[in-house]
Formats: sequence, C-alpha cells, structure tokens
Amino acid sequence: MAAPLRILLLEVFVLLGIALNIYTMHVEGQISKMPGYQPACDLGSWSSCSKVFTSPWAHILRHWGLVEQGSLFDLSLPQLAIPYFLLLMIYPVARRTSPYAPSLYLCVGIGAIAFNVYLACILKFVLKEFCIICATTYLINGVCFTCIILDFLAFRKRDKSKQS
Repeated sequence: MAAPLRILLLEVFVLLGIALNIYTMHVEGQISKMPGYQPACDLGSWSSCSKVFTSPWAHILRHWGLVEQGSLFDLSLPQLAIPYFLLLMIYPVARRTSPYAPSLYLCVGIGAIAFNVYLACILKFVLKEFCIICATTYLINGVCFTCIILDFLAFRKRDKSKQS
C-alpha cells in the first residue's frame, strides 16, 4: 500500500529541512573562519542571517546556561535541528510499528512549534532582524507539523471506525 500524500509531503519537507540546516552550518562555519564573510542569506540591511547566526541565541543551550562554551553539547541551532529532522524522517516506519507513534510525534511537533514561536519572538523583538533562513525553517516546521496533525487525525478516525 502506498504512503498517504501527507507522509510523502512530510518526507520531502524533512529533506528540505536537513538541506537548509546543512547550509546554515556551512554559513556559520564560514562566518567563524572568515571575518567579513557575506553569506547569500544576507539580503541587505533589513535581513541579516549572519547577525542572527552570531547572536547568543544561535547556541541556545549555552545561552540558557545549560552547557559551557566549547563543550561537546554547545551545539548551534542547526546542529540541534538535524537530529529533529532525522527523527521526523523515521516517522513513516514508527507509525506502522507503534500505535503510540502518532501521539508521540504530535507531542514532539507541538514542542517544536512552541520553540519556533519562541525563536521568532527573539528574532523580531530582541534581535530586531529578519532572517530568511529562519523564516524558511519556520515554514518547513509548520508543514511538517501539519502533516503530523493530519496523520494523527487520520489514525484517530480509523481507530474510531474500528471501534464502531
């Protein structure tokens, strides 16, 4: 049986998320190695991803005081995003092997969206920047979350019809 369109769409956006975060890690590396580096995502005075990527919030665990600078877990946001997207990548298998997977992934998705709202507020109200990479990441996460919600609802509907 072929996967539903929502699952295929989820996998496409997961791959886009991974690719975008690899690009982001590349930009972060270039910024740290080459002072004055101008990444393609710096669109002008109104949009600077490099300012965002070098802000304290770029290493959120360190910023929150959970890890020391330079420690093994002093990861940047895209380094934290890659495992998240890999977790989403295995959703099609998880949903077939565990009846709890849709609920678990829905909870993970809610946490991810809440974190995106937090980061968007930091971007807008604290850093006062627009970051095209960040906005694209929020869009990708929104599509992934929508796919998970749709699949969760489909599982609930199927389970209710089995009980009837």
